[in-house]
Amino acid sequence: MQHHEHCYSTASSRPIAYIALDDDAVRSRIRTILEHAGWTAIVEPTGFHLLRAIADIIEEGARPSLHPALIVIDAYARGCAGATIALGLRDLGITIPIVLALAPGQRTPIASGDRMLHVVDPGSVERVVSELTRSSFTATQEVSCGPASTPGSSSHAA
Repeated sequence: MQHHEHCYSTASSRPIAYIALDDDAVRSRIRTILEHAGWTAIVEPTGFHLLRAIADIIEEGARPSLHPALIVIDAYARGCAGATIALGLRDLGITIPIVLALAPGQRTPIASGDRMLHVVDPGSVERVVSELTRSSFTATQEVSCGPASTPGSSSHAA
């Protein structure tokens, strides 16, 4: 039985990150990095649960109360792959920064020029998340639901 963690904050000024990582140790370290940087970390057990949690940003005109400023998910997640979620959000013009974590030996699922999509090997997930949490762009960014502003980016999975 998978432990389902939620860490909701009532402080609306704190940026929110959703995490759906299968590796318990990496998930815990990412959560700690985010919380120490002043973020609210919401952990979902699978990609499907994460998608359900952020579904309100997909609805036109919806203003979610817990919209993410960052998503950290396994590229090949149980329930719904992180690569699939990333491509779906981009196809809708939603440009949330996303970190797709690869497991050892996994190939990159997406070829993209999207600067806010980070496909990283297992040893780099924590470093990339740390860099993103220190970025004033990510921490203050609003979810963009207009046309994607990354011409030439590809939304085709490998």
